[in-house]
Amino acid sequence: MVFDVLHCSFLRGDQYAIALALLAGGKVVLGVLACPNLPLASLKDAGQHSPNNEVGCLFFAEVGGGTYMQPLDGSSAVKVQVSAVENPEEASFFESYEAAHSMHDLSSLIAQKLGVKAPPVRIDSQAKYGALSRGDGAIYLRFPHKGYREKIWDHAAGCIVVTEAGGVVTDAAGQPLDFSKGKHLDVDTGIIVTNQKLMPLLLNAVKESLKEKAPSS
Repeated sequence: MVFDVLHCSFLRGDQYAIALALLAGGKVVLGVLACPNLPLASLKDAGQHSPNNEVGCLFFAEVGGGTYMQPLDGSSAVKVQVSAVENPEEASFFESYEAAHSMHDLSSLIAQKLGVKAPPVRIDSQAKYGALSRGDGAIYLRFPHKGYREKIWDHAAGCIVVTEAGGVVTDAAGQPLDFSKGKHLDVDTGIIVTNQKLMPLLLNAVKESLKEKAPSS
């Protein structure tokens, strides 16, 4: 079982998530994300801060059972699905708020190659996974700086929440995330998340962008 809460954004009063995931045989079989500051309405409509203070979402998913969102006030849960956008020009994407957490210049190049017109939505924590699972955006890009090793508790719950909502979570080479090797994820360069229709286009844009960004020998 893995547990995570992001402290920096909590202290800022921004988005944060309390994440819980259950692993069995190295596979994530259950995930729960509590996002106390996430608006109940889509970020596309409400922005990151709800004007009516209607915030607080709980996302939960289990293998084969789909993903559900429930307001933290205890109201009924509803099943959610990732965005069905197929045209990357109509897609929007999430990335980390802090440039120290992800390379914004690389994300920008990838978005440019895809033809994405909307500006990035920058929020911290696994709240991004929850928002993407309900279709607030279509793409999540995370490319940490060289030397950083991803921790399983930063992605386990979010991964199953998105995949059970119909999305795809891979590393930059298109390989599924492997949660069976201890506390670290051995990923190729970064993590990308989107729907099944956009993933081939996204992988191609990532490959081309990484090639352009690679230092000359």
